[in-house]
Amino acid sequence: MTSKEIRQSFFDFFESKQHTIVKSGSLLPDSPNLLFTNAGMNQFVPIFLGRSNCPYTPGRAADTQKCIRAGGKHNDLDDVGIDTYHHTFFEMLGNWSFGDYFKQEAIDWSWELITQVWGLPENRIYATYFGGDEKSGADLEAKEMWLRHLPAEQVVSGNRKDNFWMMGDTGPCGPCSELHIDLTPEGNCGAKMVNADSADCIEIWNLVFIQFNANPDGTFTPLPAQHVDTGMGFERICSIMQCTDGFKDFSGIISNYETDVFSPIFQKLEEMSGKTYGSSMTDPVDIAFRVIADHIRCLSFSIADGI
Repeated sequence: MTSKEIRQSFFDFFESKQHTIVKSGSLLPDSPNLLFTNAGMNQFVPIFLGRSNCPYTPGRAADTQKCIRAGGKHNDLDDVGIDTYHHTFFEMLGNWSFGDYFKQEAIDWSWELITQVWGLPENRIYATYFGGDEKSGADLEAKEMWLRHLPAEQVVSGNRKDNFWMMGDTGPCGPCSELHIDLTPEGNCGAKMVNADSADCIEIWNLVFIQFNANPDGTFTPLPAQHVDTGMGFERICSIMQCTDGFKDFSGIISNYETDVFSPIFQKLEEMSGKTYGSSMTDPVDIAFRVIADHIRCLSFSIADGI
């Protein structure tokens, strides 16, 4: 599938689940606390905070959000060109529930899309859930829901850093559940590689279950309405689908840069520089190709949005 087809299939799937397809928000956010839009949920913050009514009936939406992460809390700048799956600019595919459906539907639909529609191999998929700590109990609901789809060794307990989302020190928050995929040739990386910052096992989708309000005293109060906020790395899912010949061969290079998202930029860079991109992770010329391609893409979308 081409990147355009992958994006459209995401929209088609969630439109079939009664989601309104929403345009991306601008890279220039409304919030004075953000330099750039850095997540899919930014344009929906007023709805989550109860400052705006949900305009969708039912309260469901799906989109692809243009994002920049080049500073602050979410900063991928230093990883660009060095690894295969971080960018300053990227698209975040997302589906949203504003007081409508919750964990059951979010988990079941994510599983349906990646395994039945896209065909990701089930034996390579790992799901995480919040394992609990001194502040909050474990999200056993999500755990049990994943165990209906995956064997126990592929359902992994996570800590607060990786599996509990907070908008800020106070305000809406909740446990999250990530989907990771094993990209090793043999498909045997095991749960130990989940959230180990390795290109052999990368996160592709994060399902956030917004169900609490974080209070100033550090306690958590259940929200009157429960919401779902999900984010999938568009370039990552493109690389997995395109670099493995539709999940048939995991022995080659699996990189966001080896997709039709970046190939036109590389072709122009080769033409202008007289150099050839060789896909090496250590060669200075190849690293420069990746950095330049990423930054050109980021700057182009920024200029288009008036930044």
